[in-house]
Amino acid sequence: AESFTPPSISTAFLGGSLSARRPGGALVPGLRGGRGGGRMASSTNDWWGMHGKDKPIGFSAPPGTLEKEDQTVRQPLGRDSYVLVVGATRGLGLKWVEKLLEKGCSVVGTHRGSEVPGDLEALANKSERMQTLSMDVGDAESIKTAAAKMKDMIKAQGSQGFTHIIHNAGIYGPRDSFDGAERNGRQGNPAVTAGGMIETFTVNTVGPLLVAQAFTPLMCPPTEKHIPILSILTSKVGSVDDNTSGGAYAYRASKSALNNVAKSIHVDLYPSVTVVLLHPGYVKTDMTGGQGLIECDESVDGMLRALEATDRETPFRFVDFKACRIPW
Repeated sequence: AESFTPPSISTAFLGGSLSARRPGGALVPGLRGGRGGGRMASSTNDWWGMHGKDKPIGFSAPPGTLEKEDQTVRQPLGRDSYVLVVGATRGLGLKWVEKLLEKGCSVVGTHRGSEVPGDLEALANKSERMQTLSMDVGDAESIKTAAAKMKDMIKAQGSQGFTHIIHNAGIYGPRDSFDGAERNGRQGNPAVTAGGMIETFTVNTVGPLLVAQAFTPLMCPPTEKHIPILSILTSKVGSVDDNTSGGAYAYRASKSALNNVAKSIHVDLYPSVTVVLLHPGYVKTDMTGGQGLIECDESVDGMLRALEATDRETPFRFVDFKACRIPW
C-alpha cells in the first residue's frame, strides 16, 4: 500500500475552534470547534482515514461531543440536479420532494405498491420535473425491477443519471424491550425477538445496501466540479456513544449497522460517489406517532444544508439537521 503521512491535529484551540491540517499544512474543510472543552482524539487515525495521500475517507466525532461543522454551500441543488428520493410518500420523504422541486430539481419519488399515494401523486401532477417509481425496499426483487425500469427511463430521457440519491425509507419495527420488564423509565414492551430484529434489519440495513447496489450505477459520472452524492437517513439512536437509555433493540441496532454499511459503501465507491449519513432529529411524523420536537420543514431544511455542504473534498460523516457531527 502507498505510504502516507496522516493529517496533523493542532492542539491549539482558538476561540473554541479546532484546526485539522492535511500534509503540507492545508486546512481540512468543514471542521470547527465543538462541545466538550476541546477533547482530543487519542491519535490522528481516530479522526481521519485517508484516500491515497490527502483524500479524507471519514470524520469521527470524538465521544461525548456534538461539534458543529461549517456548512458553506459547496455543491448546490438546482435545475441541473436529478434526485431519487427513496420513500417519498409521507412525512420527511414527501417534504424532501417538495423542497427539491422548489429548488428546481428533477425528482423521482418512490412508493410501495402499484398505486401512487394521493399526496405524492398531487406533487407529480403539479410539476413536469416530478416522476414516481414503485419500489419496496424490503423486497430484493422489487428493488431489482425498479432499477431496471429506472435504467430504461434514464436512457429514454437522454439523461446522464442521478446527481443525488436520498434514502429516506425505513421503519421503527416492533416496540421491544430486553425481557418485558420496565426499565429506565420505559414501559415494559414485549421482549425482543429474532423475527422482529430480522424484519427491521431487512428494511433499515439490507434495504439501503441493495438500493445502493442497484441504483448507484445509475448515477451520473463525476466531474471536476461535481460528485454524485448518496445520502442516507439514519438516526442518532444508532450511535453507540449516545446510547444511555438502552432498549429499542431492533431499531437501534439496525441503524448502527446501517452506519457501518454506509461507511463501506463510501470507501468502495469514492471518488465515483460520495456518501453522507443524515440524522433528521426527533420529528413529528407517523413513525413517532406525531410526537417529536420539530416539524418536517425544519428537519429537511437542515438536512438540505448538510447535503449542499457536501462535495468531493468533504469526508464521510454522520451529521444532524443542526449541523452537529454525531459520534459513532
